[in-house]
Amino acid sequence: MFEVIPAIDILGGKCVRLKQGRYETPIVYSPEPVAVAKKWESQGAKRLHVVDLDGARTGTPENIEIIKSIIKEVAIPVQVGGGIRNLMTISDLIGFGADRIILGTTAIKNPNLLSSTCEKFDDRIAVAIDAKGKFAAAEGWMYVSKKDVLTLAKEAISLGVRRFIYTEINRDGMLTGPNIESVRNFADAVGVPVIASGGVATKEDIEKLKEIGIEGCIVGKALYEGKVRLEEIL
Repeated sequence: MFEVIPAIDILGGKCVRLKQGRYETPIVYSPEPVAVAKKWESQGAKRLHVVDLDGARTGTPENIEIIKSIIKEVAIPVQVGGGIRNLMTISDLIGFGADRIILGTTAIKNPNLLSSTCEKFDDRIAVAIDAKGKFAAAEGWMYVSKKDVLTLAKEAISLGVRRFIYTEINRDGMLTGPNIESVRNFADAVGVPVIASGGVATKEDIEKLKEIGIEGCIVGKALYEGKVRLEEIL
């Protein structure tokens, strides 16, 4: 079952979108992320993708109370990422009701933690592979690893990871459509469920992603700018 997942990116307590991950030019869509979450749920979303952008940059979740409010206020599963870099935070969020935790920087910089987390929480852990060209970026996309995305992904699988969120940074927030070929190549190479993110702008983009057999896609700016309507693309 292909999932279309609305994104809620939180910066300074507000619901925003960034272009290509650039923090200096956020577009604020709502001062009330919880209201946005409830709106997407009311329009039929089956899952939400919530990211603490402050946390991604600093390494400490800074909007965790808002994220917990979202988890509490909606009845659908919520997957959470952004600055989650220790077992205590992961346990806290899962204990509070987060359905899935997305680790990014941890996967690059702390394989021991990734391994123990996967052992404890199994498929409730997903890894964000954020591609800057062929290499993986981390720390709110400000650090670029020396490892190419496939090497990193295969190492993560060997540590127990069973799902990836795959983003092409140069497409993110640009409404130019995803790079279907690169998503397909990544998904074929890893052989585990992949959710694509970055650049989805039209219903056709979603159809194309569906055709290549991935698990789902995350839609952000296209929803907030009214380029697509959630009821239609679901």
